[in-house]
Amino acid sequence: MYFLLLILIYIAFISLGLPDSVLGAAWPSMYRSFGVPEGSAGIITMLMYSGTMISSIASDWVIRKLGTGKVLVISVALTAITMLGFSMAGSFSMLCLIALPYGLGGGCVDASLNNYVATHYKARHMSFLHCFWGIGTIISPLIMGSFIENGGVWTQGYRAIAVFQFILVAVLIFSIPLWKKDTNEASSDHKPLSLSELMGLHGVKASLAAFFCYCAMETTMGLWTSTYLSEVKGVDLVVATKCGMLFYIGIASGRFISGMVSERLGDMKLIFIGTTMTVLSLSALLLPGIGSRMLFLLIILAGMGCGPVFPSMVHHSPEISGPDGSQMLIGFQLAVASAGSIMIPALFGIIVNRISIALLPFFCLIFTLTLAAMVLAINRRH
Repeated sequence: MYFLLLILIYIAFISLGLPDSVLGAAWPSMYRSFGVPEGSAGIITMLMYSGTMISSIASDWVIRKLGTGKVLVISVALTAITMLGFSMAGSFSMLCLIALPYGLGGGCVDASLNNYVATHYKARHMSFLHCFWGIGTIISPLIMGSFIENGGVWTQGYRAIAVFQFILVAVLIFSIPLWKKDTNEASSDHKPLSLSELMGLHGVKASLAAFFCYCAMETTMGLWTSTYLSEVKGVDLVVATKCGMLFYIGIASGRFISGMVSERLGDMKLIFIGTTMTVLSLSALLLPGIGSRMLFLLIILAGMGCGPVFPSMVHHSPEISGPDGSQMLIGFQLAVASAGSIMIPALFGIIVNRISIALLPFFCLIFTLTLAAMVLAINRRH
Protein backbone atom coordinates (compact mmCIF):
# COMPACT_ATOMS: atom_id res chain seq x y z
CA MET A 1 0.00 0.00 0.00
CA TYR A 2 2.86 2.37 0.87
CA PHE A 3 4.28 2.15 -2.66
CA LEU A 4 0.91 2.29 -4.45
CA LEU A 5 -0.19 5.36 -2.50
CA LEU A 6 3.08 7.11 -3.33
CA ILE A 7 2.59 6.41 -7.05
CA LEU A 8 -0.98 7.74 -6.91
CA ILE A 9 0.16 10.86 -5.07
CA TYR A 10 2.81 11.50 -7.72
CA ILE A 11 0.29 11.07 -10.55
CA ALA A 12 -2.18 13.37 -8.78
CA PHE A 13 0.52 16.04 -8.57
CA ILE A 14 1.13 15.81 -12.32
CA SER A 15 -2.56 16.65 -12.73
CA LEU A 16 -2.17 19.59 -10.34
CA GLY A 17 0.62 21.00 -12.48
CA LEU A 18 -1.24 20.83 -15.78
CA PRO A 19 -3.66 23.74 -15.13
CA ASP A 20 -1.03 25.92 -13.42
CA SER A 21 1.07 26.61 -16.51
CA VAL A 22 -1.35 26.20 -19.40
CA LEU A 23 -2.92 29.66 -19.00
CA GLY A 24 0.45 31.40 -19.27
CA ALA A 25 1.31 29.38 -22.38
CA ALA A 26 -2.05 30.02 -24.06
CA TRP A 27 -2.50 33.65 -23.04
CA PRO A 28 -0.63 35.32 -25.97
CA SER A 29 -3.25 33.70 -28.23
CA MET A 30 -6.20 33.93 -25.82
CA TYR A 31 -6.18 37.66 -25.17
CA ARG A 32 -6.07 38.37 -28.89
CA SER A 33 -8.99 36.04 -29.61
CA PHE A 34 -11.14 37.68 -26.90
CA GLY A 35 -10.01 41.23 -27.73
CA VAL A 36 -9.03 42.07 -24.14
CA PRO A 37 -5.87 43.81 -22.81
CA GLU A 38 -2.93 41.46 -22.26
CA GLY A 39 -2.93 42.35 -18.54
CA SER A 40 -6.37 40.74 -18.16
CA ALA A 41 -4.74 37.40 -17.36
CA GLY A 42 -4.34 38.73 -13.83
CA ILE A 43 -8.13 38.70 -13.42
CA ILE A 44 -8.34 35.03 -14.41
CA THR A 45 -5.57 33.99 -12.02
CA MET A 46 -7.13 36.07 -9.24
CA LEU A 47 -10.39 34.14 -9.55
CA MET A 48 -8.67 30.77 -9.92
CA TYR A 49 -6.54 31.20 -6.82
CA SER A 50 -9.49 32.56 -4.86
CA GLY A 51 -11.04 29.13 -5.31
CA THR A 52 -7.78 27.47 -4.32
CA MET A 53 -7.53 29.63 -1.20
CA ILE A 54 -11.08 28.76 -0.10
CA SER A 55 -10.58 25.01 -0.55
CA SER A 56 -7.15 25.09 1.14
CA ILE A 57 -8.60 26.71 4.27
CA ALA A 58 -11.44 24.17 4.31
CA SER A 59 -9.14 21.20 3.63
CA ASP A 60 -8.72 20.10 7.27
CA TRP A 61 -12.51 19.92 7.83
CA VAL A 62 -13.29 18.41 4.40
CA ILE A 63 -10.68 15.64 4.72
CA ARG A 64 -11.95 14.69 8.18
CA LYS A 65 -15.49 14.40 6.78
CA LEU A 66 -14.88 12.70 3.44
CA GLY A 67 -11.44 11.12 3.58
CA THR A 68 -8.50 11.66 1.27
CA GLY A 69 -9.60 9.26 -1.47
CA LYS A 70 -13.00 10.87 -2.05
CA VAL A 71 -11.51 14.37 -1.86
CA LEU A 72 -9.02 13.44 -4.58
CA VAL A 73 -11.73 12.09 -6.89
CA ILE A 74 -14.08 15.05 -6.42
CA SER A 75 -11.36 17.66 -6.76
CA VAL A 76 -9.72 16.22 -9.90
CA ALA A 77 -13.17 15.73 -11.47
CA LEU A 78 -14.00 19.38 -10.80
CA THR A 79 -10.73 20.46 -12.40
CA ALA A 80 -11.39 18.30 -15.47
CA ILE A 81 -14.90 19.71 -15.92
CA THR A 82 -13.78 23.31 -15.60
CA MET A 83 -10.85 22.85 -18.01
CA LEU A 84 -13.33 21.47 -20.52
CA GLY A 85 -15.44 24.54 -19.79
CA PHE A 86 -12.47 26.78 -20.59
CA SER A 87 -12.18 25.10 -23.99
CA MET A 88 -15.84 25.89 -24.68
CA ALA A 89 -15.87 29.47 -23.37
CA GLY A 90 -17.09 31.94 -25.95
CA SER A 91 -16.19 35.13 -24.10
CA PHE A 92 -13.81 36.53 -21.50
CA SER A 93 -16.66 36.86 -19.01
CA MET A 94 -17.33 33.11 -19.36
CA LEU A 95 -13.68 32.40 -18.54
CA CYS A 96 -14.07 34.51 -15.39
CA LEU A 97 -17.21 32.60 -14.40
CA ILE A 98 -15.45 29.23 -14.74
CA ALA A 99 -12.18 30.33 -13.10
CA LEU A 100 -13.41 30.17 -9.47
CA PRO A 101 -14.54 26.49 -9.49
CA TYR A 102 -11.43 25.81 -11.60
CA GLY A 103 -9.36 26.78 -8.56
CA LEU A 104 -11.56 25.01 -6.02
CA GLY A 105 -10.52 21.67 -7.50
CA GLY A 106 -6.86 22.03 -6.60
CA GLY A 107 -6.83 23.43 -3.07
CA CYS A 108 -7.96 20.41 -1.05
CA VAL A 109 -5.79 18.02 -3.05
CA ASP A 110 -2.75 20.23 -2.64
CA ALA A 111 -3.16 20.67 1.12
CA SER A 112 -4.02 17.05 1.93
CA LEU A 113 -1.27 15.45 -0.13
CA ASN A 114 1.37 17.94 1.02
CA ASN A 115 0.49 17.21 4.64
CA TYR A 116 0.44 13.46 4.07
CA VAL A 117 3.91 13.46 2.52
CA ALA A 118 5.31 15.97 5.05
CA THR A 119 4.25 13.83 8.02
CA HIS A 120 4.81 10.31 6.63
CA TYR A 121 7.60 10.51 4.06
CA LYS A 122 11.17 11.76 3.93
CA ALA A 123 12.35 15.11 2.56
CA ARG A 124 13.40 13.54 -0.75
CA HIS A 125 9.85 12.28 -1.31
CA MET A 126 8.53 15.82 -0.86
CA SER A 127 11.01 17.13 -3.44
CA PHE A 128 10.13 14.36 -5.88
CA LEU A 129 6.43 15.01 -5.25
CA HIS A 130 6.76 18.62 -6.37
CA CYS A 131 9.03 17.51 -9.19
CA PHE A 132 6.03 15.62 -10.58
CA TRP A 133 4.01 18.84 -10.27
CA GLY A 134 6.76 20.41 -12.36
CA ILE A 135 6.39 17.66 -14.95
CA GLY A 136 2.72 18.56 -15.25
CA THR A 137 3.59 22.24 -15.75
CA ILE A 138 6.01 21.24 -18.53
CA ILE A 139 3.55 18.98 -20.34
CA SER A 140 0.70 21.47 -20.70
CA PRO A 141 2.68 24.22 -22.54
CA LEU A 142 4.02 21.53 -24.87
CA ILE A 143 0.49 20.35 -25.61
CA MET A 144 -0.78 23.90 -26.07
CA GLY A 145 2.20 24.92 -28.22
CA SER A 146 1.86 21.87 -30.48
CA PHE A 147 -1.77 22.71 -31.28
CA ILE A 148 -1.01 26.37 -32.00
CA GLU A 149 2.07 25.51 -34.09
CA ASN A 150 0.10 23.09 -36.25
CA GLY A 151 -2.63 25.54 -37.10
CA GLY A 152 -4.93 24.70 -34.22
CA VAL A 153 -6.37 26.97 -31.55
CA TRP A 154 -5.86 27.26 -27.80
CA THR A 155 -9.25 25.66 -27.10
CA GLN A 156 -7.98 22.34 -28.50
CA GLY A 157 -5.08 22.40 -26.06
CA TYR A 158 -7.42 22.85 -23.10
CA ARG A 159 -9.65 20.06 -24.37
CA ALA A 160 -6.74 17.62 -24.66
CA ILE A 161 -5.60 18.36 -21.10
CA ALA A 162 -9.16 17.90 -19.83
CA VAL A 163 -9.20 14.40 -21.35
CA PHE A 164 -6.10 13.47 -19.31
CA GLN A 165 -7.79 14.73 -16.15
CA PHE A 166 -10.90 12.63 -16.81
CA ILE A 167 -8.72 9.53 -17.27
CA LEU A 168 -7.08 10.27 -13.92
CA VAL A 169 -10.51 10.56 -12.28
CA ALA A 170 -11.31 7.01 -13.42
CA VAL A 171 -8.03 5.73 -11.95
CA LEU A 172 -8.62 7.50 -8.65
CA ILE A 173 -12.14 6.10 -8.30
CA PHE A 174 -10.71 2.56 -8.25
CA SER A 175 -8.04 3.66 -5.76
CA ILE A 176 -10.44 4.81 -3.02
CA PRO A 177 -10.13 1.53 -1.00
CA LEU A 178 -6.37 2.14 -0.69
CA TRP A 179 -7.07 5.26 1.36
CA LYS A 180 -9.30 3.59 3.97
CA LYS A 181 -6.36 3.28 6.35
CA ASP A 182 -4.96 6.66 5.43
CA THR A 183 -3.29 8.17 8.46
CA ASN A 184 -4.98 11.50 7.85
CA GLU A 185 -8.31 9.82 8.42
CA ALA A 186 -7.08 7.67 11.28
CA SER A 187 -5.94 10.75 13.15
CA SER A 188 -9.33 12.46 12.87
CA ASP A 189 -9.96 11.83 16.56
CA HIS A 190 -6.98 14.01 17.50
CA LYS A 191 -7.98 17.45 18.71
CA PRO A 192 -6.88 20.00 16.09
CA LEU A 193 -5.26 23.27 17.10
CA SER A 194 -7.44 26.35 17.20
CA LEU A 195 -6.56 29.23 14.90
CA SER A 196 -5.34 31.36 17.81
CA GLU A 197 -3.14 28.51 19.08
CA LEU A 198 -1.69 28.01 15.62
CA MET A 199 -0.93 31.70 15.11
CA GLY A 200 0.71 31.86 18.53
CA LEU A 201 3.41 29.35 17.58
CA HIS A 202 6.86 30.72 16.85
CA GLY A 203 7.62 30.94 13.14
CA VAL A 204 4.04 30.61 11.88
CA LYS A 205 3.62 34.23 10.77
CA ALA A 206 7.00 34.34 9.05
CA SER A 207 6.16 31.01 7.39
CA LEU A 208 2.90 32.39 6.01
CA ALA A 209 4.69 35.48 4.68
CA ALA A 210 7.30 33.25 3.01
CA PHE A 211 4.61 31.20 1.26
CA PHE A 212 2.89 34.39 0.10
CA CYS A 213 6.09 35.77 -1.40
CA TYR A 214 7.16 32.53 -3.05
CA CYS A 215 3.87 31.87 -4.84
CA ALA A 216 3.51 35.56 -5.74
CA MET A 217 6.85 35.33 -7.53
CA GLU A 218 6.39 31.87 -9.05
CA THR A 219 2.88 32.52 -10.38
CA THR A 220 3.79 35.92 -11.79
CA MET A 221 6.87 34.53 -13.51
CA GLY A 222 5.01 31.49 -14.82
CA LEU A 223 2.06 33.51 -16.10
CA TRP A 224 3.97 36.29 -17.84
CA THR A 225 7.15 34.62 -19.14
CA SER A 226 5.72 33.74 -22.57
CA THR A 227 4.29 37.22 -23.04
CA TYR A 228 7.57 38.77 -21.76
CA LEU A 229 9.58 36.82 -24.32
CA SER A 230 7.18 37.72 -27.12
CA GLU A 231 6.56 41.39 -26.33
CA VAL A 232 9.91 42.49 -24.84
CA LYS A 233 12.54 40.16 -26.28
CA GLY A 234 10.98 39.77 -29.73
CA VAL A 235 10.73 35.98 -29.62
CA ASP A 236 8.39 34.44 -32.20
CA LEU A 237 4.89 33.85 -30.78
CA VAL A 238 4.92 30.07 -31.29
CA VAL A 239 8.42 29.79 -29.83
CA ALA A 240 7.45 32.03 -26.90
CA THR A 241 4.40 29.84 -26.20
CA LYS A 242 6.61 26.77 -25.89
CA CYS A 243 9.39 28.62 -24.06
CA GLY A 244 6.93 29.48 -21.31
CA MET A 245 7.69 25.97 -20.08
CA LEU A 246 11.40 26.78 -19.58
CA PHE A 247 10.71 28.22 -16.14
CA TYR A 248 8.83 25.05 -15.20
CA ILE A 249 11.54 22.82 -16.66
CA GLY A 250 13.90 24.59 -14.30
CA ILE A 251 11.55 24.05 -11.35
CA ALA A 252 11.14 20.33 -12.09
CA SER A 253 14.90 19.91 -12.57
CA GLY A 254 15.65 21.76 -9.34
CA ARG A 255 13.23 19.57 -7.41
CA PHE A 256 14.66 16.38 -8.85
CA ILE A 257 18.20 17.43 -7.94
CA SER A 258 17.16 18.60 -4.47
CA GLY A 259 15.45 15.25 -3.91
CA MET A 260 18.81 13.57 -4.44
CA VAL A 261 20.62 15.74 -1.87
CA SER A 262 17.85 16.85 0.50
CA GLU A 263 18.70 14.49 3.35
CA ARG A 264 22.33 15.57 3.22
CA LEU A 265 21.71 19.32 3.12
CA GLY A 266 18.40 19.74 4.96
CA ASP A 267 15.45 22.00 4.25
CA MET A 268 16.94 25.36 5.20
CA LYS A 269 20.18 25.03 3.22
CA LEU A 270 18.20 24.00 0.14
CA ILE A 271 15.98 27.05 0.50
CA PHE A 272 18.92 29.44 0.75
CA ILE A 273 20.75 27.85 -2.18
CA GLY A 274 17.58 28.04 -4.27
CA THR A 275 16.73 31.66 -3.46
CA THR A 276 20.31 32.73 -4.16
CA MET A 277 20.23 31.12 -7.60
CA THR A 278 16.88 32.73 -8.40
CA VAL A 279 18.07 36.18 -7.27
CA LEU A 280 21.19 35.96 -9.46
CA SER A 281 19.22 34.72 -12.50
CA LEU A 282 16.51 37.39 -12.25
CA SER A 283 19.17 40.06 -11.79
CA ALA A 284 20.97 38.88 -14.94
CA LEU A 285 17.72 39.12 -16.94
CA LEU A 286 17.77 42.87 -16.30
CA LEU A 287 21.05 43.25 -18.19
CA PRO A 288 20.74 44.63 -21.74
CA GLY A 289 21.82 42.85 -24.92
CA ILE A 290 21.25 39.26 -23.78
CA GLY A 291 21.10 36.75 -26.64
CA SER A 292 18.25 34.29 -27.01
CA ARG A 293 20.18 31.27 -25.77
CA MET A 294 21.42 33.05 -22.67
CA LEU A 295 17.92 34.43 -22.10
CA PHE A 296 16.41 30.95 -22.18
CA LEU A 297 19.18 29.61 -19.91
CA LEU A 298 18.56 32.34 -17.32
CA ILE A 299 14.84 31.54 -17.23
CA ILE A 300 15.66 27.85 -16.64
CA LEU A 301 18.14 28.75 -13.89
CA ALA A 302 15.57 30.99 -12.19
CA GLY A 303 13.20 28.02 -12.17
CA MET A 304 15.92 25.69 -10.86
CA GLY A 305 16.44 28.07 -7.97
CA CYS A 306 12.72 27.99 -7.23
CA GLY A 307 12.72 24.19 -7.38
CA PRO A 308 13.70 23.23 -3.82
CA VAL A 309 12.10 26.21 -2.07
CA PHE A 310 8.42 25.28 -1.89
CA PRO A 311 8.76 21.55 -1.05
CA SER A 312 11.42 22.32 1.56
CA MET A 313 9.18 24.92 3.22
CA VAL A 314 6.27 22.46 3.27
CA HIS A 315 8.40 19.64 4.64
CA HIS A 316 9.62 21.94 7.43
CA SER A 317 6.05 22.84 8.48
CA PRO A 318 5.49 19.98 11.00
CA GLU A 319 8.60 21.19 12.86
CA ILE A 320 6.85 24.53 13.37
CA SER A 321 3.38 23.25 14.33
CA GLY A 322 3.93 19.68 15.46
CA PRO A 323 2.19 16.73 13.72
CA ASP A 324 -1.26 17.46 15.21
CA GLY A 325 -1.31 20.99 13.79
CA SER A 326 0.42 20.32 10.48
CA GLN A 327 -2.74 19.81 8.39
CA MET A 328 -4.20 23.12 9.56
CA LEU A 329 -0.88 24.94 9.14
CA ILE A 330 -0.27 23.58 5.65
CA GLY A 331 -3.87 24.40 4.71
CA PHE A 332 -3.34 28.00 5.79
CA GLN A 333 0.09 28.15 4.18
CA LEU A 334 -1.40 27.10 0.86
CA ALA A 335 -4.30 29.53 1.35
CA VAL A 336 -1.86 32.39 1.91
CA ALA A 337 0.18 31.14 -1.05
CA SER A 338 -3.00 31.31 -3.12
CA ALA A 339 -3.56 34.86 -1.89
CA GLY A 340 -0.12 35.73 -3.26
CA SER A 341 -1.06 34.05 -6.52
CA ILE A 342 -4.31 36.03 -6.58
CA MET A 343 -3.11 39.49 -5.73
CA ILE A 344 0.36 39.83 -7.21
CA PRO A 345 -0.12 38.60 -10.81
CA ALA A 346 -3.22 40.82 -10.95
CA LEU A 347 -1.16 43.74 -9.63
CA PHE A 348 1.49 43.04 -12.24
CA GLY A 349 -1.26 42.91 -14.88
CA ILE A 350 -2.05 46.53 -13.98
CA ILE A 351 1.65 47.36 -14.29
CA VAL A 352 1.73 45.68 -17.71
CA ASN A 353 -1.21 47.75 -18.95
CA ARG A 354 -0.02 51.07 -17.49
CA ILE A 355 3.78 50.84 -17.62
CA SER A 356 5.51 47.84 -19.25
CA ILE A 357 5.89 44.08 -19.00
CA ALA A 358 9.66 44.70 -19.18
CA LEU A 359 9.58 45.13 -15.38
CA LEU A 360 8.88 41.41 -14.88
CA PRO A 361 12.37 40.34 -13.62
CA PHE A 362 12.68 43.30 -11.24
CA PHE A 363 9.16 42.76 -9.88
CA CYS A 364 9.82 39.06 -9.16
CA LEU A 365 13.20 39.89 -7.65
CA ILE A 366 11.57 41.97 -4.91
CA PHE A 367 9.44 39.04 -3.73
CA THR A 368 12.36 36.60 -3.88
CA LEU A 369 14.45 38.81 -1.59
CA THR A 370 11.55 39.21 0.85
CA LEU A 371 11.07 35.43 0.84
CA ALA A 372 14.73 34.94 1.80
CA ALA A 373 14.34 37.38 4.71
CA MET A 374 11.29 35.50 6.05
CA VAL A 375 13.00 32.12 5.84
CA LEU A 376 15.98 33.57 7.68
CA ALA A 377 13.61 34.66 10.48
CA ILE A 378 12.15 31.12 10.68
CA ASN A 379 15.61 29.58 10.77
CA ARG A 380 16.65 31.78 13.69
CA ARG A 381 13.64 30.63 15.73
CA HIS A 382 13.98 26.93 14.86
